[in-house]
Amino acid sequence: MEAALQGIKVVDFSQWLPGQYCGMVLADFGADVIKVEGVKGDPNRAFAPQLAPGMSSWNLALNRNKKGITVNIKTEEGQKILKKLLQQADVFIEGFRPGYLESKGLGYEAMHALNPRLVYCSITGFGQESKFKQQPAHDLNIIGLSGMNFLNDSGNVAISEVQVSAIGSSLNAVAAISMALLSRERSGKGQRIDISLYNTALSMQIVSLASILGCRVTGDTPFGRCAHYYDVYRTKDGKYISVGTIEPKFWKRFCEIAGLPELQDRQYDFAHEREIAEIIREKVKTKTRDEWIALADEGSFCVTPVCSPDEVLDNEMTKESGMLSVKQEDMGSVTYLNPAIKMSDTPSGIRFRGPKVGEHNREVLLQLGYTEEEIKKFREDGII
Repeated sequence: MEAALQGIKVVDFSQWLPGQYCGMVLADFGADVIKVEGVKGDPNRAFAPQLAPGMSSWNLALNRNKKGITVNIKTEEGQKILKKLLQQADVFIEGFRPGYLESKGLGYEAMHALNPRLVYCSITGFGQESKFKQQPAHDLNIIGLSGMNFLNDSGNVAISEVQVSAIGSSLNAVAAISMALLSRERSGKGQRIDISLYNTALSMQIVSLASILGCRVTGDTPFGRCAHYYDVYRTKDGKYISVGTIEPKFWKRFCEIAGLPELQDRQYDFAHEREIAEIIREKVKTKTRDEWIALADEGSFCVTPVCSPDEVLDNEMTKESGMLSVKQEDMGSVTYLNPAIKMSDTPSGIRFRGPKVGEHNREVLLQLGYTEEEIKKFREDGII
């Protein structure tokens, strides 16, 4: 069965999560992805846990289905190697600070002149044109700057296990690349894609920010991201339940099982919001999380457990999802998280593990027309 992106050649020259996840999605759906690293490999190879030297769980998860080469672009010959790759590529993914690749003769304008059909995708903190473009920023910085982890109306903040702006930017990049490839079918030309983590974080808050902007016009008070009927409550055993009872019928059912009939008609009593929330908090503390879930008919009306990541990996819902698969690799058993996108005619698949540092140097360079003697010299000179 043909994959959706079969025949599309991608050069993934990203060192961190946003670009690597984007390249992974493209590879999972059949694109021929070559992962380019510096001669010492990407930094995430050294992260814990490691299933083999230089093969961290992070690296294996994000670089499956990719072939890997090393190139020192600080050398003239290394720049030539990358240009040869890009001359044959459909897509280039990079995450360096704006201006760095231009300084090496590998910027968009130069590569567009070399290969007008190339889709050149840059993923950075603040974009190519921002006055803040040279400012370093990881996901935690971005979600703080964008207001994303200002989680509730009392100002409590949290650090999510999910790198939201990074993954969001990855998915924006996948969508943009797909649209650019479709556009190329009509125009014959590639184009520049500029993905900003900060802009992504803002765009993901469309509902709350739109509400604030609208209230600046009308004078209303913005609807909060939580309310007494839409919040997380701590249980007797120190765990939590999510009460997402937006619909009146679900709110009334929650009041019934909680033994709070006096609150059934006060769902929208925002004048006494804190008082009602405190009543619910005290009531929820009287039972364990699992006792509440049993009363809630296993979440049939939007009262559900807040699960730990360990619980999620082992629960029935995840087992039924088809999201986990186990493969025997040369370093042992590896459990992969499968793509969430399901397609009937052009499905995804995990074909092979992420590459070791420079594992495919010889194979790729021979395909580019280099000789065995040249490849040997490249190794000796630290070019690959």
